[in-house]
This record gives sequence, C-alpha cells and structure tokens, in this order.
Amino acid sequence: MNINQNNQQGFTLLELLVALSIFSMISVMAYGGLQTVITTKNTTQEASTRIAEVQMLVMRISNDLRQAIARKVRDEHGDYISVMQLESSNQGALEWSRAGYRNPASLKRSNIQRVAYKIEENKLIRLSWPVLDRAQDTEALKTEVLSKITSIEWRFFNNEKAWVSQWPQEGDKAKQYPLPRAIELNMELEDFGTIRRLILLASST
Repeated sequence: MNINQNNQQGFTLLELLVALSIFSMISVMAYGGLQTVITTKNTTQEASTRIAEVQMLVMRISNDLRQAIARKVRDEHGDYISVMQLESSNQGALEWSRAGYRNPASLKRSNIQRVAYKIEENKLIRLSWPVLDRAQDTEALKTEVLSKITSIEWRFFNNEKAWVSQWPQEGDKAKQYPLPRAIELNMELEDFGTIRRLILLASST
C-alpha cells in the first residue's frame, strides 16, 4: 500500500535575507516619516506658544497705555518725573502713570500705578512701583514679559497731528499736552522680525 505524504519545505536562507531587507527598509522609511511628523508637531507647538506670548505682551502694553493718566510722580531724589517719559539712557525705556491699578485686598493705596518697559539682555522687562512718589529705598518690581527681543522703539502722535520720536515735548506743549494722542510700538524679535502696533490712548478720545 502506497501512502502519499505532502512534502513541506521552509524558506531558503536567501528568501529570509530578502524578506529581512525589505522589512528593514520599510521600518527605516516608517521611522523617518514618524520622526518628521514629531519634529513638525514640536516646531508648530513652539511657534504657537511664541505667537501667544507676543500677543499677550502686545495686549498687556496696550492695556497699560490705554489707561495712561496725566499724573506726575517724584523719583527717589524728590525730583518730578513727567507724566510719560522716554529715557534716552536706557534702550527703549518708556515710563508712565496708568489708572486701573487693581486693589482686591482693599489696601489703602492709590488706584494709579507707575509702570515702565525696557530691554535688559535681550529680554523685555516690565517695571512697576508699589507707590507713586518714591522714597530712596523704593524698589521696582521687575517682571520678564518677553525674551529674544533685540530692540524696541516708540513713536508719539502729538496733538498737532505729527509723529515725534521723543516724549515729553519741549516747553509749553509738555504742560498743555502731557500725553500723546497715539503711540506706535516697534519691536525687533530674533525669530519673528519686526512687530508693529499702533495704540490709541484713551485720553485722546
């Protein structure tokens, strides 16, 4: 009696090598594609975070400027500082008085606050003082509000409908018009280039 048996043959070594080679190439391609997706996602997230930071800063400066008020202050030496003053000694340092200083604890203090913005080591710093008229030991609170900034410039639209690069104005104009009608803010960022914003002051409306 003859018994038929099915001959079973496995893969040859050459076939296994070819299969492994194909699998390796597919794996490399898949990993490369996945790595590209991950890199793109991280880059997009970083850009979105940076854009949000810049938008928040512009909104913060705009809020501070829109609440600008004509209130002089005294420095630590007892000398008057103008309602709004652009310092030529510090790069982009602009200082002014603003209303709307929140007081949730109902402390005995003014609702007016003195603030300033200036650049220190490619960082934009917001300064605020706990009192309006300072003593010799009064220290400003410094808050870093934006990094990677190379320069900041301010321009002022005065009541004669002209743009000027310095504030306060000279002579009687400084007393008659202590605040500009509008301010143009120009910031140069390392990653986004020039950011320009025009801010209309509430005192001009």
